[in-house]
Amino acid sequence: MKMVGYAYVGMPCHIEGLRKLQFVAGEKFAENVELTIGLFCRENWVFSCFRALIEDDYGVSMQEVKKFDIKKGNIIAHKKDGSKVEIPLPNSRPFVRINCKVCFDFAAELADLSVGAIGSPAKWSTVIVRTEKGREFLSGAEKEGYIEVKPIEEVKPGVKLIKKIAREKIDEAREEVEKRAEYGFDIKHYKTYGMSIDEIKALAKDKNFDDLIDEVIDAGACTSCGACSAICPENILEIEYERPEVKGTCPEDCNLCYLACPRVSLPKEEIEKRIFSEGMEYEEELGKFLEIFAVRAKDENILEKAQDGGAVTAILSYALDKGLIKGVVSMKSEEWRPKATVSKSKEELLATAGTIYSSGTSLPLLRRIAHEGD
Repeated sequence: MKMVGYAYVGMPCHIEGLRKLQFVAGEKFAENVELTIGLFCRENWVFSCFRALIEDDYGVSMQEVKKFDIKKGNIIAHKKDGSKVEIPLPNSRPFVRINCKVCFDFAAELADLSVGAIGSPAKWSTVIVRTEKGREFLSGAEKEGYIEVKPIEEVKPGVKLIKKIAREKIDEAREEVEKRAEYGFDIKHYKTYGMSIDEIKALAKDKNFDDLIDEVIDAGACTSCGACSAICPENILEIEYERPEVKGTCPEDCNLCYLACPRVSLPKEEIEKRIFSEGMEYEEELGKFLEIFAVRAKDENILEKAQDGGAVTAILSYALDKGLIKGVVSMKSEEWRPKATVSKSKEELLATAGTIYSSGTSLPLLRRIAHEGD
Protein backbone atom coordinates (compact mmCIF):
# COMPACT_ATOMS: atom_id res chain seq x y z
CA MET A 1 0.00 0.00 0.00
CA LYS A 2 1.85 3.06 -1.26
CA MET A 3 0.09 6.39 -0.73
CA VAL A 4 1.35 9.88 -1.49
CA GLY A 5 -1.42 12.36 -0.68
CA TYR A 6 -3.16 13.68 2.41
CA ALA A 7 -5.73 12.40 4.86
CA TYR A 8 -8.77 14.58 5.46
CA VAL A 9 -10.79 14.53 8.68
CA GLY A 10 -14.14 16.28 8.84
CA MET A 11 -17.78 16.22 9.74
CA PRO A 12 -20.25 14.50 7.39
CA CYS A 13 -21.12 17.78 5.64
CA HIS A 14 -17.42 18.47 5.04
CA ILE A 15 -16.95 15.04 3.51
CA GLU A 16 -19.92 15.75 1.22
CA GLY A 17 -18.29 19.02 0.13
CA LEU A 18 -15.01 17.24 -0.55
CA ARG A 19 -16.73 14.55 -2.62
CA LYS A 20 -18.44 17.19 -4.75
CA LEU A 21 -15.10 18.88 -5.37
CA GLN A 22 -13.60 15.52 -6.34
CA PHE A 23 -16.32 13.97 -8.47
CA VAL A 24 -18.56 16.80 -9.68
CA ALA A 25 -16.13 19.69 -10.04
CA GLY A 26 -13.09 17.48 -10.74
CA GLU A 27 -10.72 19.68 -8.74
CA LYS A 28 -7.14 18.39 -8.78
CA PHE A 29 -6.37 19.69 -5.30
CA ALA A 30 -9.27 17.64 -3.91
CA GLU A 31 -8.01 14.53 -5.67
CA ASN A 32 -4.84 14.87 -3.58
CA VAL A 33 -6.75 13.35 -0.65
CA GLU A 34 -5.84 9.69 -0.14
CA LEU A 35 -8.00 8.93 2.90
CA THR A 36 -11.16 10.49 4.27
CA ILE A 37 -12.24 10.04 7.88
CA GLY A 38 -15.71 11.30 8.71
CA LEU A 39 -16.83 11.96 12.27
CA PHE A 40 -20.23 10.99 13.63
CA CYS A 41 -22.23 14.19 14.03
CA ARG A 42 -25.65 14.62 15.61
CA GLU A 43 -25.38 18.40 15.59
CA ASN A 44 -22.83 21.16 16.04
CA TRP A 45 -22.50 24.67 17.35
CA VAL A 46 -21.06 27.97 16.18
CA PHE A 47 -18.13 28.79 18.48
CA SER A 48 -19.64 32.03 19.81
CA CYS A 49 -22.89 30.23 20.65
CA PHE A 50 -21.11 27.26 22.23
CA ARG A 51 -19.04 29.63 24.36
CA ALA A 52 -22.21 31.49 25.41
CA LEU A 53 -23.77 28.20 26.49
CA ILE A 54 -20.74 27.11 28.52
CA GLU A 55 -19.75 30.46 30.02
CA ASP A 56 -22.96 32.47 30.27
CA ASP A 57 -25.49 29.76 31.03
CA TYR A 58 -23.29 27.48 33.13
CA GLY A 59 -20.63 29.83 34.48
CA VAL A 60 -17.64 27.81 33.27
CA SER A 61 -14.78 29.67 31.60
CA MET A 62 -13.61 27.97 28.42
CA GLN A 63 -10.07 28.49 29.70
CA GLU A 64 -10.86 26.19 32.63
CA VAL A 65 -11.87 23.30 30.36
CA LYS A 66 -9.43 20.53 29.49
CA LYS A 67 -11.74 18.41 27.34
CA PHE A 68 -15.34 18.12 26.16
CA ASP A 69 -17.34 14.91 25.72
CA ILE A 70 -20.91 14.08 24.81
CA LYS A 71 -22.10 11.08 26.80
CA LYS A 72 -25.53 9.76 27.75
CA GLY A 73 -27.41 12.84 26.65
CA ASN A 74 -25.04 15.37 28.23
CA ILE A 75 -22.27 17.70 27.12
CA ILE A 76 -19.54 17.08 29.68
CA ALA A 77 -16.95 19.78 30.34
CA HIS A 78 -13.92 18.20 32.01
CA LYS A 79 -12.18 20.98 33.91
CA LYS A 80 -8.44 21.24 34.44
CA ASP A 81 -8.93 20.95 38.21
CA GLY A 82 -10.41 17.48 37.77
CA SER A 83 -14.05 18.44 38.26
CA LYS A 84 -16.68 18.30 35.55
CA VAL A 85 -19.89 20.04 34.57
CA GLU A 86 -22.71 18.18 32.80
CA ILE A 87 -25.04 20.08 30.47
CA PRO A 88 -28.18 18.27 29.25
CA LEU A 89 -28.20 18.23 25.46
CA PRO A 90 -31.76 19.59 25.24
CA ASN A 91 -30.48 22.77 26.93
CA SER A 92 -28.06 23.26 24.04
CA ARG A 93 -30.65 23.03 21.28
CA PRO A 94 -31.26 26.81 21.02
CA PHE A 95 -27.53 27.17 20.25
CA VAL A 96 -27.34 24.50 17.51
CA ARG A 97 -26.38 25.70 14.02
CA ILE A 98 -29.51 26.01 11.91
CA ASN A 99 -27.92 24.19 8.98
CA CYS A 100 -27.46 21.10 11.17
CA LYS A 101 -31.23 20.86 11.45
CA VAL A 102 -31.56 19.99 7.74
CA CYS A 103 -28.69 17.49 7.64
CA PHE A 104 -29.58 13.82 7.03
CA ASP A 105 -26.10 12.32 7.51
CA PHE A 106 -25.14 11.23 11.02
CA ALA A 107 -22.47 8.68 10.18
CA ALA A 108 -20.44 10.38 7.40
CA GLU A 109 -21.74 8.00 4.75
CA LEU A 110 -19.34 9.10 1.99
CA ALA A 111 -16.11 8.68 3.96
CA ASP A 112 -13.57 5.85 3.74
CA LEU A 113 -13.80 5.42 7.51
CA SER A 114 -16.51 6.82 9.77
CA VAL A 115 -15.64 7.22 13.45
CA GLY A 116 -17.49 8.16 16.63
CA ALA A 117 -18.18 7.20 20.21
CA ILE A 118 -21.75 5.96 19.78
CA GLY A 119 -22.05 2.17 19.85
CA SER A 120 -18.83 1.38 21.69
CA PRO A 121 -17.95 1.25 25.42
CA ALA A 122 -16.16 4.07 27.21
CA LYS A 123 -12.60 4.65 25.97
CA TRP A 124 -13.37 2.92 22.67
CA SER A 125 -14.30 4.31 19.26
CA THR A 126 -16.74 2.89 16.74
CA VAL A 127 -15.21 2.62 13.25
CA ILE A 128 -17.39 1.98 10.21
CA VAL A 129 -15.25 0.68 7.35
CA ARG A 130 -16.75 1.77 4.03
CA THR A 131 -14.01 1.32 1.42
CA GLU A 132 -11.21 -1.12 0.71
CA LYS A 133 -8.78 1.74 1.19
CA GLY A 134 -10.20 2.42 4.63
CA ARG A 135 -9.92 -1.27 5.46
CA GLU A 136 -6.24 -1.27 4.47
CA PHE A 137 -5.43 1.64 6.79
CA LEU A 138 -7.32 0.07 9.69
CA SER A 139 -5.76 -3.36 9.13
CA GLY A 140 -2.28 -1.88 8.83
CA ALA A 141 -2.66 0.08 12.06
CA GLU A 142 -3.80 -3.07 13.85
CA LYS A 143 -0.98 -5.25 12.49
CA GLU A 144 1.64 -2.66 13.45
CA GLY A 145 0.31 -2.47 17.02
CA TYR A 146 -1.21 1.01 16.94
CA ILE A 147 -4.77 -0.10 17.73
CA GLU A 148 -6.82 -2.86 19.31
CA VAL A 149 -9.83 -3.97 17.27
CA LYS A 150 -13.00 -5.88 18.16
CA PRO A 151 -16.06 -6.69 16.03
CA ILE A 152 -18.90 -4.37 17.02
CA GLU A 153 -21.01 -7.45 17.82
CA GLU A 154 -18.72 -8.20 20.77
CA VAL A 155 -19.35 -4.91 22.58
CA LYS A 156 -22.28 -2.95 23.96
CA PRO A 157 -24.37 -0.94 23.26
CA GLY A 158 -23.54 -1.84 19.64
CA VAL A 159 -25.02 -0.91 16.27
CA LYS A 160 -28.57 -0.62 17.57
CA LEU A 161 -27.78 2.63 19.37
CA ILE A 162 -25.98 4.10 16.33
CA LYS A 163 -29.04 3.42 14.20
CA LYS A 164 -31.34 4.93 16.83
CA ILE A 165 -29.41 8.22 16.95
CA ALA A 166 -29.06 8.34 13.17
CA ARG A 167 -32.79 7.71 12.73
CA GLU A 168 -33.61 10.55 15.11
CA LYS A 169 -31.46 12.89 13.04
CA ILE A 170 -33.07 11.81 9.76
CA ASP A 171 -36.60 12.18 11.10
CA GLU A 172 -35.91 15.57 12.65
CA ALA A 173 -34.31 16.80 9.43
CA ARG A 174 -37.39 15.79 7.45
CA GLU A 175 -39.62 17.65 9.88
CA GLU A 176 -37.42 20.75 9.65
CA VAL A 177 -37.41 20.65 5.86
CA GLU A 178 -41.21 20.56 5.84
CA LYS A 179 -41.38 23.40 8.34
CA ARG A 180 -39.09 25.61 6.26
CA ALA A 181 -41.11 24.87 3.13
CA GLU A 182 -44.07 26.53 4.84
CA TYR A 183 -41.98 29.72 4.97
CA GLY A 184 -40.92 29.48 1.33
CA PHE A 185 -37.49 27.88 1.77
CA ASP A 186 -36.89 24.85 -0.46
CA ILE A 187 -34.17 22.64 1.03
CA LYS A 188 -33.30 20.56 -1.97
CA HIS A 189 -29.99 18.69 -1.64
CA TYR A 190 -31.54 15.45 -0.37
CA LYS A 191 -33.93 15.44 -3.33
CA THR A 192 -30.96 15.13 -5.72
CA TYR A 193 -29.34 12.00 -4.24
CA GLY A 194 -30.43 9.90 -7.22
CA MET A 195 -29.38 12.37 -9.92
CA SER A 196 -26.38 11.84 -12.18
CA ILE A 197 -23.38 14.13 -12.15
CA ASP A 198 -24.33 15.37 -15.62
CA GLU A 199 -27.79 16.28 -14.33
CA ILE A 200 -26.23 18.12 -11.40
CA LYS A 201 -24.03 20.11 -13.77
CA ALA A 202 -27.07 20.98 -15.88
CA LEU A 203 -28.87 22.27 -12.78
CA ALA A 204 -25.94 24.58 -12.06
CA LYS A 205 -25.91 26.11 -15.54
CA ASP A 206 -26.51 29.88 -15.52
CA LYS A 207 -26.35 29.95 -11.70
CA ASN A 208 -24.04 32.15 -9.63
CA PHE A 209 -23.29 33.29 -6.10
CA ASP A 210 -26.54 35.26 -5.87
CA ASP A 211 -28.44 32.01 -6.41
CA LEU A 212 -26.33 30.37 -3.72
CA ILE A 213 -27.39 33.11 -1.31
CA ASP A 214 -31.07 32.69 -2.12
CA GLU A 215 -31.21 28.90 -2.19
CA VAL A 216 -28.73 27.89 0.51
CA ILE A 217 -27.27 30.66 2.65
CA ASP A 218 -30.43 32.64 3.42
CA ALA A 219 -32.34 29.36 3.71
CA GLY A 220 -30.15 28.39 6.65
CA ALA A 221 -28.67 25.37 4.90
CA CYS A 222 -25.01 26.44 4.47
CA THR A 223 -22.62 24.12 6.30
CA SER A 224 -19.59 26.46 6.08
CA CYS A 225 -17.64 23.54 4.62
CA GLY A 226 -15.79 25.97 2.35
CA ALA A 227 -16.26 24.12 -0.94
CA CYS A 228 -17.42 27.36 -2.55
CA SER A 229 -14.39 29.26 -1.26
CA ALA A 230 -11.98 26.48 -2.23
CA ILE A 231 -13.17 26.39 -5.85
CA CYS A 232 -13.44 30.16 -6.44
CA PRO A 233 -11.13 30.95 -9.41
CA GLU A 234 -10.60 34.55 -8.28
CA ASN A 235 -10.00 33.61 -4.63
CA ILE A 236 -12.49 36.28 -3.53
CA LEU A 237 -14.98 34.10 -1.68
CA GLU A 238 -14.31 33.89 2.05
CA ILE A 239 -16.13 32.31 4.99
CA GLU A 240 -16.77 34.95 7.65
CA TYR A 241 -18.76 34.21 10.79
CA GLU A 242 -19.94 30.92 9.27
CA ARG A 243 -21.24 32.69 6.15
CA PRO A 244 -19.68 32.85 2.63
CA GLU A 245 -18.98 36.43 1.54
CA VAL A 246 -17.65 37.75 -1.79
CA LYS A 247 -14.78 40.24 -1.47
CA GLY A 248 -14.68 41.50 -5.03
CA THR A 249 -16.42 41.01 -8.36
CA CYS A 250 -17.38 37.55 -9.53
CA PRO A 251 -16.31 36.60 -13.08
CA GLU A 252 -19.14 36.74 -15.57
CA ASP A 253 -20.86 33.39 -16.17
CA CYS A 254 -19.00 31.68 -13.30
CA ASN A 255 -21.09 29.05 -11.53
CA LEU A 256 -18.38 27.11 -9.72
CA CYS A 257 -19.40 28.06 -6.18
CA TYR A 258 -22.95 26.97 -6.91
CA LEU A 259 -21.77 23.75 -8.55
CA ALA A 260 -19.52 22.80 -5.62
CA CYS A 261 -22.02 23.42 -2.83
CA PRO A 262 -23.24 20.15 -1.24
CA ARG A 263 -26.42 21.84 -0.02
CA VAL A 264 -27.49 22.82 -3.54
CA SER A 265 -27.24 19.26 -4.78
CA LEU A 266 -25.49 15.99 -4.01
CA PRO A 267 -25.41 13.09 -6.52
CA LYS A 268 -24.91 10.71 -3.64
CA GLU A 269 -25.76 7.48 -5.42
CA GLU A 270 -23.35 8.10 -8.31
CA ILE A 271 -20.59 9.14 -5.92
CA GLU A 272 -21.17 5.92 -3.97
CA LYS A 273 -20.75 3.90 -7.17
CA ARG A 274 -17.36 5.54 -7.72
CA ILE A 275 -15.94 5.02 -4.24
CA PHE A 276 -17.61 1.85 -2.95
CA SER A 277 -17.34 -1.78 -4.04
CA GLU A 278 -20.31 -3.92 -5.04
CA GLY A 279 -22.20 -6.17 -2.65
CA MET A 280 -21.77 -3.98 0.41
CA GLU A 281 -24.11 -4.05 3.37
CA TYR A 282 -26.62 -1.22 3.56
CA GLU A 283 -28.68 0.29 6.36
CA GLU A 284 -30.72 3.44 5.77
CA GLU A 285 -29.41 4.95 9.00
CA LEU A 286 -25.76 3.99 8.40
CA GLY A 287 -25.34 4.02 4.63
CA LYS A 288 -23.15 1.47 2.83
CA PHE A 289 -20.37 -0.29 4.71
CA LEU A 290 -18.07 -3.31 4.74
CA GLU A 291 -17.54 -3.88 8.46
CA ILE A 292 -18.01 -2.16 11.81
CA PHE A 293 -15.55 -2.39 14.70
CA ALA A 294 -14.85 -1.10 18.17
CA VAL A 295 -11.33 0.33 18.14
CA ARG A 296 -8.97 1.61 20.81
CA ALA A 297 -5.51 3.16 20.59
CA LYS A 298 -2.73 1.26 22.36
CA ASP A 299 -0.71 4.41 23.03
CA GLU A 300 -1.70 5.71 26.49
CA ASN A 301 -0.71 9.24 25.51
CA ILE A 302 -3.20 9.14 22.63
CA LEU A 303 -5.91 7.71 24.89
CA GLU A 304 -5.36 10.53 27.36
CA LYS A 305 -5.35 13.35 24.82
CA ALA A 306 -7.64 12.11 22.05
CA GLN A 307 -11.38 11.61 21.92
CA ASP A 308 -12.98 8.37 23.14
CA GLY A 309 -10.77 5.46 22.04
CA GLY A 310 -8.35 7.62 20.07
CA ALA A 311 -8.97 5.63 16.89
CA VAL A 312 -8.61 8.56 14.49
CA THR A 313 -5.34 9.76 16.01
CA ALA A 314 -3.89 6.24 16.22
CA ILE A 315 -4.76 5.26 12.63
CA LEU A 316 -3.38 8.52 11.27
CA SER A 317 -0.25 8.24 13.44
CA TYR A 318 0.38 4.88 11.80
CA ALA A 319 -0.14 6.38 8.33
CA LEU A 320 2.27 9.24 9.05
CA ASP A 321 4.91 7.03 10.65
CA LYS A 322 4.86 4.64 7.68
CA GLY A 323 4.96 7.42 5.10
CA LEU A 324 1.59 6.48 3.62
CA ILE A 325 0.38 10.09 3.72
CA LYS A 326 2.12 13.45 3.57
CA GLY A 327 -0.06 15.01 6.23
CA VAL A 328 -3.48 15.30 7.81
CA VAL A 329 -5.90 18.15 7.16
CA SER A 330 -8.20 18.60 10.14
CA MET A 331 -9.32 21.11 12.74
CA LYS A 332 -7.41 22.09 15.84
CA SER A 333 -8.41 24.14 18.85
CA GLU A 334 -7.04 27.61 19.48
CA GLU A 335 -8.51 28.35 22.89
CA TRP A 336 -11.45 26.17 21.77
CA ARG A 337 -11.91 28.18 18.60
CA PRO A 338 -11.66 25.81 15.58
CA LYS A 339 -8.91 26.42 13.04
CA ALA A 340 -8.00 24.38 9.97
CA THR A 341 -4.50 22.95 10.09
CA VAL A 342 -2.23 20.40 8.46
CA SER A 343 -0.27 17.95 10.62
CA LYS A 344 2.86 16.36 9.18
CA SER A 345 4.14 14.54 12.26
CA LYS A 346 2.70 12.46 15.06
CA GLU A 347 3.43 15.28 17.49
CA GLU A 348 1.54 17.84 15.41
CA LEU A 349 -1.31 15.38 14.98
CA LEU A 350 -1.58 14.77 18.71
CA ALA A 351 -1.93 18.53 19.22
CA THR A 352 -5.15 18.39 17.17
CA ALA A 353 -6.62 15.45 19.08
CA GLY A 354 -9.94 15.79 20.87
CA THR A 355 -13.29 17.13 19.76
CA ILE A 356 -13.94 20.87 19.62
CA TYR A 357 -17.73 20.73 19.16
CA SER A 358 -17.69 23.97 17.18
CA SER A 359 -17.82 24.12 13.41
CA GLY A 360 -14.92 25.21 11.23
CA THR A 361 -13.92 25.53 7.58
CA SER A 362 -11.12 23.34 6.25
CA LEU A 363 -11.64 22.63 2.52
CA PRO A 364 -9.90 25.86 1.37
CA LEU A 365 -6.76 24.62 3.13
CA LEU A 366 -6.53 21.74 0.65
CA ARG A 367 -6.33 24.26 -2.17
CA ARG A 368 -3.65 26.33 -0.40
CA ILE A 369 -1.56 23.22 0.19
CA ALA A 370 -1.73 22.33 -3.50
CA HIS A 371 -0.88 25.85 -4.67
CA GLU A 372 1.93 26.39 -2.19
CA GLY A 373 3.44 22.93 -2.67
CA ASP A 374 4.21 20.32 -0.07
